[in-house]
Amino acid sequence: MRRFLAPLVALGLLAGCSVNPVTGRSQTFLMAPATEARIGAAQHPRLVAEYGGVYADPALAAYVSAIGRRIALRTGRPDGFGFTVLDSGTVNAFALPGGYIHVTRGLVALAGDEAELASVLAHEIAHVTARHSAERYRQAAIGELGVGLMGAALGGAVASAAGLGADAYLSAYNRQQELEADAIGLSYLARAGYDPAALSRFLRRLDRDHALRQRLTGAADAGGGFRASHPRAARRIVQADILVGPAVGSAGGIRNRDAYLAHIDGLVYGSGIGEGRIVGDAYGNLAAGIMWRAPPGFRMVQHGGTVEAFGPAGSRIVFDRVTLDRPVRADAYLAVWMRESGRPERLTINGFPAATGLLRIDGRAGPKDARLVAIRIGPSTVARFLFLTPAPWTDRLDLDLRRATYSFHALTAADRERFAPARIAIVPVPAGGIGPLIGRMPYATLPAERFAALNGLTPGESPPPGTPVKLIVD
Repeated sequence: MRRFLAPLVALGLLAGCSVNPVTGRSQTFLMAPATEARIGAAQHPRLVAEYGGVYADPALAAYVSAIGRRIALRTGRPDGFGFTVLDSGTVNAFALPGGYIHVTRGLVALAGDEAELASVLAHEIAHVTARHSAERYRQAAIGELGVGLMGAALGGAVASAAGLGADAYLSAYNRQQELEADAIGLSYLARAGYDPAALSRFLRRLDRDHALRQRLTGAADAGGGFRASHPRAARRIVQADILVGPAVGSAGGIRNRDAYLAHIDGLVYGSGIGEGRIVGDAYGNLAAGIMWRAPPGFRMVQHGGTVEAFGPAGSRIVFDRVTLDRPVRADAYLAVWMRESGRPERLTINGFPAATGLLRIDGRAGPKDARLVAIRIGPSTVARFLFLTPAPWTDRLDLDLRRATYSFHALTAADRERFAPARIAIVPVPAGGIGPLIGRMPYATLPAERFAALNGLTPGESPPPGTPVKLIVD
C-alpha cells in the first residue's frame, strides 16, 4: 500500500481533509490546489479543441470576460479565472480546475440579457471555488486506484489515475454540488449587482429550448448539452426562486438587456463553418467543401458534425467525417471499418475516390442491412455514410439511397452562399406583431416555436412593438 500511494503523494493527489470556507463543509479533495491548476491548464486546450475552438470575435470575448471578472471580484480570488467562448452551437458551459470557465456561443445566443449570462458564469465559478471538480476527480481517482489495488501494475495504475482527463470534470455534478453551486453563484451574482432572478429565468429558458429540441428530434430526451451536464432544472428553479429574497437579497439589479443584445448582433447561430449546416433536404459543409441531399421522406437532424436522416420503417442514414493521422485510400479505410465482413467495392462519386460494402446485422427487431460508404475528400480525411435499412425494405429504398450517395459533390459558389452559417440579427418588433419576423426565420419546421424559445416567450406571446428581439437570418 505504501509503495502504491507514494507516487500519488508526489503527484499532489493526497491533499487531505479540510473545511472549505466557501461551502462551509469538510471536503476531502485528494488533490492539492497547485495540482488542480496544472491539470486545468493541461485539459483546457483539449476541451477547446473538442468544442470547435475559440469563437473568433474579440469584442464578444472581451465582453464575456468583463462579466466574468466582475463576478470573480466577489469570490476572494479575483485573479484566478479565465473565460473562453467556444465556437459550438450546443448550449453548454464548463468549469475546469484552476479557474478555466467556458461557455459556448450556443449558450450565449440563448441567454436573454447580461444578467442571465452572468448567472451561468457565477454558477461555473462557484463549482471552482467550492472545489467540486476536485471532489469528482477524487471519486474517479479512487475508483481507478481500487482497480489498481486489485491487480494492475503500479505504474499503469498511477498513469491511469493521473490521466483521467477532462471526462472526470465534465460528467454531471451530483445533486448537492449543483444546488450548492447555484446558492453560492447566486450570492456572487447579487454581490456583483446583477438581478439574482436571472438564474431561474435562464433555467426556464433552458427548459423551453430543451422541449423544442425534443420536438425537433422526435426523441424522448434530446440529450447532451447543458441539461446533460447540469441536470435537475426543475428543482434548481424552485431553489433559485426561494433564494432570491432573504438568502440573497431582494430581487432587482442589473440586467443590461440592450447592451447584451447589441453584443450578440451578428453572432453565428447553430452549426458553425466546421460543423456544416442542414438547409432543407441538403447538408453542406463549407470547411470540407462538400454537400449531399437526403432522399424524399427522410427527416434530417444534426448533432455537431454528425448528420442523421430518419426514413420509413426505421431506416436511417448517418453521415460524418474522420481525419486520420496519415494518408489513406477509401477502400483501405473501409476494409478496416468492415473488418472481416467482406471486401469493399471501389467506385468514384463525382470525382471523389470512394468505396462501399454491405453488412447484415441481426437486431432485436429483425435483420438489418448496413451499407457503408467511405469517400476520400482529402489525403487523410474520409467522409462516411452508414445506410441502415430493415432487410425487407433494403430493395425498396435502394434507388433513393443510391441517389443520396451520388448527390455527394464538391460545393459550387452558389452552394457556398447557401450553406453559410446562420446568424442572429437584433430587430424591433413591427407594429403588426411578430408574425412577419417568424416568416423570416430560415426554418420550414416549427419556426414560431423556435422564435419563442430563442426569445424566452411563451406560446402566443408577442412583445410590444419596438421591442428588440433575436431573429435568425441567413
